[in-house]
Formats: sequence, C-alpha cells, structure tokens
Amino acid sequence: MIRPSAASENGVQAPADLLDELDSPDWKRAGSTASGPRIGRSATRVHSPAPANTTVLDHLAACDGEVARFIAKARSAPAPGTEPGQPGRAAAYERARVQADDLGMDWPAYVAAMEWRHAASSALLMGDTDVIRREPCPACRTWGLIWVATHKAAMCVNRYCAKRGQPTMWTLAQLAAERAGRRLQRVAN
Repeated sequence: MIRPSAASENGVQAPADLLDELDSPDWKRAGSTASGPRIGRSATRVHSPAPANTTVLDHLAACDGEVARFIAKARSAPAPGTEPGQPGRAAAYERARVQADDLGMDWPAYVAAMEWRHAASSALLMGDTDVIRREPCPACRTWGLIWVATHKAAMCVNRYCAKRGQPTMWTLAQLAAERAGRRLQRVAN
C-alpha cells in the first residue's frame, strides 16, 4: 500500500497537499486505495472494472466542488492576491479562509471543519487510519476512536461510552463539527 508523504510539523497534512497527492496517477489507478474488505456476496461481473479508481476521482471532484461552492457563495468578500508559486488547491483553501474571516460569525468554523474533513477523508482513502486516532471521542473525551471502514465511521471502543446515551459511531462530518467547536472554545478560554 502506498503511504501518504511526510506530515507537517504538527503531524497533520494540509487538505490541499493530500488532495494534490491523491491527484497523482498512482492513486488514480484502479485498486489503489484502502477501501476496506468487501462483505457479502455480489453478482458476477459482466463487464470489466473501470481502469481508473472512481472513488478517488469522485472524492477529488467533491472536495474541489465544495471549496468552489463556498467561494462562490462568499463572493462579496474581497479576494486575496495569490502568490505566483502557490498551487491551485492551496490557493483555493487560502481564499476560503480569508473570505470566511471577512464574513465573520460561524464561517471560520465551517471552513475549519471542511478542511479537516477533506484532510481526514483523503488520509483515510490513502489508508492512514491514524488521523482518527488523534481525535478524542466527542461523547466521553477519551482517545478510543478507531476507524471502521465497513461503516465509514469512527467508533469509540471505551466500554463506558455507550452508557452515557450518546452514539458510539461518529461520521467524519460529526467529528469535524466537534473539532471546530472545540477549537472555538479553546480560543474563547
């Protein structure tokens, strides 16, 4: 399995870097991602599978489209000048951050959650499940989250977590929203 390249100084890669890495021919090749084991039976194939990894192509289009839609909604904010050597995806994320700061309110938290979700889903697509292990469980605040590929969700393995009435399975969107909320609390304190 191909592993993601070296992480930044805080151990987490930027979403633009991960998406640029996924945009390479190695990851677009059929069967290149860690999508987890197939459970159950399926019908006999009549046609050959696609020569490209459609999961990666769909993921790239979804992430790029979400950033583009956010920028289109926030067009009233002034656009920052991009540096000549800055890559396209990194410039798009930077523009989204600047426009979110200009819009104020909850928009910076939305962009932070979107960036983390894009980075985490890209890392999971490349087979790096450690990105989930670095997050505390939103219900019990322990470091017991593991990625369950068959459910496409993180599960808390703390046996006391389920007794609190909270869900023990968390989607990437829920974890991203919790992380963005926790980040704002940290700044407020």
